[in-house]
Order: sequence, then structure tokens, then C-alpha cells
Amino acid sequence: MAEATSKDRQHPGTPDTAEYRPIRPVLLHYAIARYGCKGMMLLHMPLRLGKEALVLFSSWEAAQNFFLSNVFSEDWYARECSAGELASLLLGPYEGIDWILFDPPSGMHLGDSHTRANLIRRKRFVNHLLG
Repeated sequence: MAEATSKDRQHPGTPDTAEYRPIRPVLLHYAIARYGCKGMMLLHMPLRLGKEALVLFSSWEAAQNFFLSNVFSEDWYARECSAGELASLLLGPYEGIDWILFDPPSGMHLGDSHTRANLIRRKRFVNHLLG
């Protein structure tokens, strides 16, 4: 009966040394969301000339503060979204959204006109998400 050596126990095709691959951190954003009859809905708002903006935040605290400073029904909540999920949403069901309203200040109401500084084009934001 033959005894197995350490060389025999190695998996075929396994290199002797592990290759270092830096882990890319998961980019998270936060949205105000609710579930409706057609599934999940993210908060978006109308802009001038028939355009719309999806409202997103860089932190859960910013989303929660905005949520608490505005009057929302209890169906709405702050929701974590990964970069991949947001890219899929913006290339799929929210493809008609032209702009992203990023980090609007808490206390700002959705009809306020001084949101220009926080607007990012959807296409540019998707490119950023896909890196």
C-alpha cells in the first residue's frame, strides 16, 4: 500500500504560492425607498422641462436625516444600495431618469430650487459606479 506524500495531496493546477489580489471595497450609496404594487420604488423628483432626478445619499445618516426632515408616509425608509445594484437600476427600470440629486441637505424640501449644485447626469454617475 502506497503512502501519500504532501506533493500528492496538492490539487491539480493549484499554484504553490497564492497570488495577492487587492480587494476592491464595495461602494455603497443610500436611497429613500418603498415597496409598491410594482416592487421597490426609489424616491425621485421632477425637475424643470420634464426631467427627473433620483435622490441618493453618500451615507445612511444623510439619508435618514433627509427622510426625517421631510414628511414621508411610513412606507418610505432609508435603504442601502451597492454600486452594482444602482447601476442595474439606472440602466434598467430607472433608465428614463436624467439626473441624480446627490446628498441634498436635510431640511431641503423636494420643491426647492437650489438643488443645481448637487445634480449629476445619470450617464456620468453610472460610469462612476462601474469604474
